[in-house]
This record gives sequence, structure tokens and C-alpha cells, in this order.
Amino acid sequence: MSGVMPHVIAPLQREGRVRAVALSALYKGRTCKEGDKMAKGFTIRRVGHVGIQVTDVDRSIRWYRDILGLTLTGRWPMGESGAMAFMRFTDDHHNIVLFTHPTAVTEENRHAGYNALQHIALEVADRDEWLKALADLRRKGVEIVQGPLIHGPEGGNGPGNAFGGSGSRSFYFLDPDGNRLEIYTDMMKVPDGEQFPRADYADVFKK
Repeated sequence: MSGVMPHVIAPLQREGRVRAVALSALYKGRTCKEGDKMAKGFTIRRVGHVGIQVTDVDRSIRWYRDILGLTLTGRWPMGESGAMAFMRFTDDHHNIVLFTHPTAVTEENRHAGYNALQHIALEVADRDEWLKALADLRRKGVEIVQGPLIHGPEGGNGPGNAFGGSGSRSFYFLDPDGNRLEIYTDMMKVPDGEQFPRADYADVFKK
């Protein structure tokens, strides 16, 4: 399964998902050209919020509040014994929603990560804010499981670097359920109508 992205591996392991192998091979190493653009009948502005399934909603409320500084908008019951909680880091009603996971918790699956997401990326304003986030999480005893690193050729060939990446500074850590979180800054823009990488530096992205 070498060369297949982590978020593709799980679907490949499910019966009848052979098509994912072909898609992985098709898109491996490709850059986006004008002919690859999808028809755009509407414009998505941003990712508005992320829903995360957790094993203990109250524990996760405390963690996202005390470690990442989110504010609890509200907590409500869900189903017979579950709960859901809306949390925010802007003036939006919510940016992250926590849900009780319906699967029974065992020692084997406790820290496996309970959703199909490979990671959740949280953007900060600039390098100064990124360094403050890194220092703050370390002070709070959070283990940095990957990074700090720079995604792209400027980050070298170290483990975990996305060589065709955006130039963003990143580091990764886990929440109490093993959900993988990223804090990043300085992601480059790709203006509408342009391809990435630009022709005048495309050779830099060839290993």
C-alpha cells in the first residue's frame, strides 16, 4: 500500500472499494491544470465547522476549552444516553461540534480516533501566533506527535513533510480520543485561473 495517502487506506480495506485504488493511482503526484477544474455552480467560502465523535463529551469539552481555548456555546442530550456540545473560537455559534460516539469503548479502540477524518487543521494568523500556540501547548503538557515542520520543498525531505505542500508551518497533536489536530499558518494562495506549481518554479517540486 506504499504511496497511498492515509485517508485513502481505510476505504481500501473495506470490501468492494477497489475503485479507490484506481483513483489513488490516477491522482498521485498530479498538479492542478486548467482542464482539471470542476464545474463551479456555486462558491464554498470556507469550512464552517467540524463534527467530532468522542467517547466522553464532558472530558472533551474540558480539553477543547482548557487546551485550545474554545468557548462552550451549549451542551444538549442526544438519544438515550448521549450528548452533543457546540464549541466556538470565533463569534460564530459553533466551529466544532462534539458528539457521543455510538460505539462501545474498549481498551483496544479507546485512542484509535473515532471518525474517518485524517486530521483537522486549525489556522492561526501568522508565525508569531503559531509560535505562541506551540509554546502554549507544550507548557500544557500536550505531546507534539509530528513537527514542527514546513510543508513543501523548503521543509526538506524529513518525515511527514508534504513535499508538494503549501509552504505552511505546521505541527500536529491529538485530542483525548486520538483525533489528530494540526495548527498551521502561512498557507500560500493559488489565484483563480493559475496552476500549482507555477511553471517558473515547477522544477523545484520534482524530487
